[in-house]
Amino acid sequence: MEDHLELILIKSYNHFKFFEKDWITILDENQNTNPFIEYENVSNWLKHSDGKTEIEIYAVKEHNRVIAFFPFQLKKTWFGNVFQFLTVGDTYYVDIIARNRDMKRIIMYGLDNIISQKKNAVFLLQGKVEGGATFDNLSDYLRARNLKEQTAQMITSEEEVDENRRKIIFSTNTVKAKTYLNLLLLKEKVKTMRINRVSAKVKR
Repeated sequence: MEDHLELILIKSYNHFKFFEKDWITILDENQNTNPFIEYENVSNWLKHSDGKTEIEIYAVKEHNRVIAFFPFQLKKTWFGNVFQFLTVGDTYYVDIIARNRDMKRIIMYGLDNIISQKKNAVFLLQGKVEGGATFDNLSDYLRARNLKEQTAQMITSEEEVDENRRKIIFSTNTVKAKTYLNLLLLKEKVKTMRINRVSAKVKR
């Protein structure tokens, strides 16, 4: 573990406002082209969703400077916790906010620490481009930590399959988490089969 790194939990819009400059600086350095992760969009979503969605945004601080964010929303179930990226504006384009050069080590540090705090956890990380930087670095992390990686097709809000993006699904190694993971995978499979059947009928 890198002892010069610190994980800060952000659970409200008011707390998030303190990190505006850090968030914008990271995106500017990356020459971001994804409007859904711009500070203004995420901030407006948080402002109008307080109390409706439980948010857990984790900021990573290094030598008194914030260098990354994990923008998660949390769902608590009988088994533990389900982590997803924020669904800003009902979209699934939110991502880990980190400088490109830092992404690999940030994922290692951030997920290690979150998992150490949340023993029973499933991660359902939607909207990742297969072969993209986040997808590849998450895959590397799961292999390094001997966690089984599962993927599922993305279903849009229009009930269509997005061929370009996938969900990365994994869990901690507890019995409860693995049980819930299997239930989620079954639900994803049934949902995809249903959408594909409907799509096939439309094409006829």
